[in-house]
Amino acid sequence: MSVEGRLLIDLAREGGQVRGVTIRSTRPAQAARVFEAKTPEAVLQLLPLIYSVCATAQGQAAQTACERALGIIPDRGVRLARELLVCLETTREHLWRILMDWPSFFDEDNQVALMAPLMRLLPESRNALFVNGRAFGLEAKLHAADWALHDLAMTLYNLLERAVFGCPVQDWLEITDKTGLDAWIGRSGGVAARVLRRVQDEGWEASGAVQPAFLPVLPEAQLEARLSAHDADAFIARPEWQGGPRETTPLARQQDIPMIRSLLATTGAGLLARLVSLLVELAQTPARLRALTEALQTSGDGEPDTAGISGGVGLSQVEAARGRLVHRVELEHGCVRRYQILAPTEWNFHPDGVAARGLKTLTAPDAAALRRQAAMLISAVDPCVGYELTLH
Repeated sequence: MSVEGRLLIDLAREGGQVRGVTIRSTRPAQAARVFEAKTPEAVLQLLPLIYSVCATAQGQAAQTACERALGIIPDRGVRLARELLVCLETTREHLWRILMDWPSFFDEDNQVALMAPLMRLLPESRNALFVNGRAFGLEAKLHAADWALHDLAMTLYNLLERAVFGCPVQDWLEITDKTGLDAWIGRSGGVAARVLRRVQDEGWEASGAVQPAFLPVLPEAQLEARLSAHDADAFIARPEWQGGPRETTPLARQQDIPMIRSLLATTGAGLLARLVSLLVELAQTPARLRALTEALQTSGDGEPDTAGISGGVGLSQVEAARGRLVHRVELEHGCVRRYQILAPTEWNFHPDGVAARGLKTLTAPDAAALRRQAAMLISAVDPCVGYELTLH
């Protein structure tokens, strides 16, 4: 039942230089209308069948929007457990890129054997946290048993240390500039370091670098006004904020980390900075999981989230693996009158957005090298859907 569509990316080249970029989407921007006239509970059951990419983040966004429209204040422990699952999903998506996609750009074997335990991590965590493994739904309940997450977290930590960083994660996080990053790339034998070394050898560190236009914090009142306007459908299909397209990516999230600041200052918002931003988020995962697990153990403390509640209308923003995801729902007589989803792909692959602008800067000695460079930049910006790349 997937409605995810594809991106059609066309590069016009002259010699080894890209002269023009066209990005078209077959994604049905108003596919969320399938939820109209359904109850919130039915929406929460149907949504992961339709939006399978980042289904956990989609479920979190839908759950929060529906709860706010209904005026429901969720249990703090349930919210924390869902946040933990979104974190694990983001980790899985980043690791898929690094272990499966990155090696293919330089004709290396992918690391499929390492993905098997990783693919089990999210469903096993969901079963450990929620009764019947059902994390989303108005009746979702946490297990009363002790939080059985320690072994799952150790599996992830060991995978990161062994397969990605080749050193303790905390040691890697202490790298604060490009000089330190270059030293790690030179001494590490892991797949991530090997791919970054190849990027450096090809002279692609700054490939696709353009002036960043990161998506800022979106105040809910302003976002609500934009999504309730008469031209909201056009905004969802080609979103712009404060006069232009914006970028919502891991690089946008990590822009203030010292290592990323160093890369932005030396090689710009290009291929190297984008690839390293995924590594930064992965390295942050163990500490984040520990913090969420500890918070779960004391989830009776603290105030519940009451932001965004309004009669019949609910709005939510969730940071998914590829960027910020927005859901908005309007209810009438207990059923959905209008449902809207604004996904990160529409920001990042806007016809004049960061991917298009970055692709337009590419140069390479021949068509094969240009295709490889373009494919790697597209992967680094990372659409939520498949794409077709055409050079002519």
